[in-house]
Amino acid sequence: MKSSVEIDIETENKKLVDLRYLFLTFLKIGLVSFGGHMALIAVIQREMVDKDKTVDADVIIDGISIASLLPGPVAVNVVAYIGYHLQGKKGAAISMLGILLPACTLMFVISWCYFNFAYKVHLADIMVYTAGAVSAIILSTGANIYKKEIHGKALKTLICLAAIAITIFAKGYFITLGLMMAGGLLGYFINPDNKSKLKVVDALSPAGNFRLSWLSRLLLAILGIIELGFLTNSAAWISNIYLKLISVFSGISLSLFGGGYVIVPIMQSLIVGDLKWLNSQQFVDSITFSQVTPGPILISALFVGYKLAGFLGGLIAVAAIFIPSATLMLIVSNVFKRNKKHLAMQRILAGIKPVVVGMIIASAAILLRSLVLDKAIVAVAVVAFVLSFRFKVSPVYLILGAICLGFIFS
Repeated sequence: MKSSVEIDIETENKKLVDLRYLFLTFLKIGLVSFGGHMALIAVIQREMVDKDKTVDADVIIDGISIASLLPGPVAVNVVAYIGYHLQGKKGAAISMLGILLPACTLMFVISWCYFNFAYKVHLADIMVYTAGAVSAIILSTGANIYKKEIHGKALKTLICLAAIAITIFAKGYFITLGLMMAGGLLGYFINPDNKSKLKVVDALSPAGNFRLSWLSRLLLAILGIIELGFLTNSAAWISNIYLKLISVFSGISLSLFGGGYVIVPIMQSLIVGDLKWLNSQQFVDSITFSQVTPGPILISALFVGYKLAGFLGGLIAVAAIFIPSATLMLIVSNVFKRNKKHLAMQRILAGIKPVVVGMIIASAAILLRSLVLDKAIVAVAVVAFVLSFRFKVSPVYLILGAICLGFIFS
């Protein structure tokens, strides 16, 4: 039973989580979200769970679990899930706006300079130390969650270690799907940590818990039509450039399984080969620019939209590539929320949790393995890990510090 002090703290935290808080918090996180989706999630964990205490770690883990199985960019969909969990549909929209605004703004500036002055941005030297800091932040976040949720529990530890090993040496959406399914099955041998605190039932409740509202059914039908149109290349029959942008990038949004890098060759084939919206060099440049902006790789859609139809084209392209998959995420999340307290669901989640923690830790190892490691980058990674894990320094300051080092020594 919770003490009055704990209840007062929770009440105060709920007061803090208004739309303004969500926008400003995700805007701040969006300014420093370099290094892929796990890096962004790691910053969210440190800022909202550890520092502000406005959301539980379980909410983030649930969001990752759902987003990893659905199409679309994992990090942005997790942000939408958190916003929806805290403030409903408005919270989801405001959170997505906050997290994407910095990357969109920078990509607009880069696109304008590129197409008006043939200007190229060379930020690789400046960003060289951020990967080391980001790896350390991800590793620190995974270690903290492991310490709180898994340490001392034999089966969870084995699941976590297996997930780390498999994720490092095998990649792909189906690997992730297989890990989640295996974790869920093994969860039946794990007693949920919060079983005594929740009102749970032994069997799934009547089908009403899985029923969708008329709006959800309508949205699913629209998403299905969009995906069918994409698979049948309906964009070839559309003359209006804005509608064509919506058709193509919405279809990509609903076809993206396994992370942004998986869709890059498909986008190249479609945008360069079939539609001829960009030449090969422009496409490579768009991906490069997306890597030096603090956001997901799919922000490159804005570059394409800007080239074809200016500022409005960029806005339409970026909205089309993020909104459809986020909409699907919220529909599934609503069903998940209604069934989360069932004992069967609790057991499944108990097994999936160590898989997610293992994936977080493995992503740090994968990022470190991809770097050209020198003494300076290793030193930055070690110092950042100690500051993050031991002294709880905000990831925002660690990443900004790494960028400053890049400016000084580049």
